[in-house]
Amino acid sequence: MKFICRSCKNSLTKDLIDTQVDYCEADGEDLLPEGITNKVEDWSGDNWAINSKDILSMTVTEESSRINGCCDLDGCDGPNLRCGKCNQYVATARYDCWLPRHVIMDSERTELIT
Repeated sequence: MKFICRSCKNSLTKDLIDTQVDYCEADGEDLLPEGITNKVEDWSGDNWAINSKDILSMTVTEESSRINGCCDLDGCDGPNLRCGKCNQYVATARYDCWLPRHVIMDSERTELIT
């Protein structure tokens, strides 16, 4: 399975599997292993979370109001990753030093396909 942009059908991620794993909630560490997607209630609510290394075609926004954080993106100001093809907001990167690193896929703007 992988995520695609609902607007243009561009592939946004590498192939992923949905399987239960132990989450790493340590600051600055990957929340999920590479290649895994899960709905991690405490971190992504009802949206899917992925490892940042699984991104294929997303770019960080240039909109300064969405790229806050002390050391990196904290994701507290809404989606900050855009589709690499159509520029639609599709996900929120949360990479700051006080968080486990992960990307939250926007369920309204992305689709999980098999």
